[in-house]
Amino acid sequence: MKLLPGEKVRFLNEAIEGIVTKVLNNDRVEVTDEFGFTHTAPAKYLVRIEFQLDERIHASFPAEENMKEVKDVRTPAKLASIISSLDADETVYAAIILQDSDSPLSSDIELKLINNSSSSIAFTVARKDEEARIGVTAGILKSKTEMMIGVFSQDELHQFNGFIFQFLFFKEGIYKPLPFAEKSLKFSSSDFVEGENWDVIRHRDQKTLLMPLHVQGREADVDMQKLINRYESQKEEISKKKEQPESKKKKADKFVILNKEKIVDLHIEELLKDHNEMSNSQIISYQLKKFQYEMDQAIINHYYKIIFIHGVGEGILKSAIREELKKYADIKFSEAPYEKFGHGATEVIFT
Repeated sequence: MKLLPGEKVRFLNEAIEGIVTKVLNNDRVEVTDEFGFTHTAPAKYLVRIEFQLDERIHASFPAEENMKEVKDVRTPAKLASIISSLDADETVYAAIILQDSDSPLSSDIELKLINNSSSSIAFTVARKDEEARIGVTAGILKSKTEMMIGVFSQDELHQFNGFIFQFLFFKEGIYKPLPFAEKSLKFSSSDFVEGENWDVIRHRDQKTLLMPLHVQGREADVDMQKLINRYESQKEEISKKKEQPESKKKKADKFVILNKEKIVDLHIEELLKDHNEMSNSQIISYQLKKFQYEMDQAIINHYYKIIFIHGVGEGILKSAIREELKKYADIKFSEAPYEKFGHGATEVIFT
């Protein structure tokens, strides 16, 4: 059965009716239900509902006087949006949803963008190729909303090397500008089988994985004037060292290096006395903000080395920290000495 945009359809295996809004690849279609939620399914799981053209137009564009009634209807739990289940954590997420939870290694995978921040975002999404990027979509996503990026088969996911997200943040009225952000994301069906590096939630009876792409609020920790003053004082120190004997300079340099190291424990119990009411996503967000603050301070104060103790656990914090470290220039990072920290710490060297 060939379906066309604008046709009214009913799901064969669920009590859902809606309007076909887009015809996708591999005989799949996108359907928007009466509550405004989007569903993607193979055309064979849908049946066309016959009606007149004027009814089709009316169903696609509800009358203005009926809009409030539609918004006030209580949404069934299985149709609830992903963002409605999240705490306010100023984070932009990618939501990765299995179309068939019983077949994770062969199921098509649905990708959504979740804006759980207080800013609107202008975004682009591209597939990552060996030497180029292939545009997928772009748009504007308002605060506390979510958007479908696409549905991808296992074969499609293996044909390219993940996705690249780019974000610009803005608000209505007066606000403090936030810097441009870019994030890489790569996943496959095996992540649903292993799953130790992902937060798992339930959504419309489908297994869903959340991956933080960007957490707002870190940039404000950088004191630019202090950074400038620090660099000016370094120039003065270099000038003075040129006037000192060589032996004294070496001794001073060694002293500076040995005293510019720091160990930061990011375990939440070391950062907060009371964290029992915090969700996992809030804890990760707080730990990452602390990490960003310590990195900024290390740069400002010209540290030689800093070690972050993140623990082993499920590896979520470790993975997030190492993704952030890839954005820094003039640093090297690796596992901290095993005999002292085991596999639970990352060492950062400023070059």
